Amino acid sequence: MKLKFLLMILLSALLTVPAMAEEEVDEQEVRYVDLTPPLVTNYGGPGRMKYIKAEVSLRVHSQDDFRAVVHHAPSLRHAMVMLLSRQTDESVEGSQAKEQLRVSALEELQAVMQAEEGATMIEDILFSTFFIQK
Repeated sequence: MKLKFLLMILLSALLTVPAMAEEEVDEQEVRYVDLTPPLVTNYGGPGRMKYIKAEVSLRVHSQDDFRAVVHHAPSLRHAMVMLLSRQTDESVEGSQAKEQLRVSALEELQAVMQAEEGATMIEDILFSTFFIQK
């Protein structure tokens, strides 16, 4: 009997903790929007087909920005696919080239959000995975 009572108390305590945690969420906390499914496109122009596969996460700082970025995800995906398809071997090989690609992608996605919402909203872009097949 005591064991059942203790289990009920423990279970009720566990169920109330998430509800309390939700109330304390800061409106300005960092949030991530994953552009799913992963982006896959060919690149490099004529000749043998080459592919890039990238998993992309976008960092935003508010719930309103999160909602707007999710709403415009199709436009953002399109901009990323077009950017990746314009790449060359030199622009995707090496850490400096990938960092430059990340910066270019951030600028392009911020431009999309500026055109759609009047504000850049996207703070940063992260490549979770980045694969090249030559």
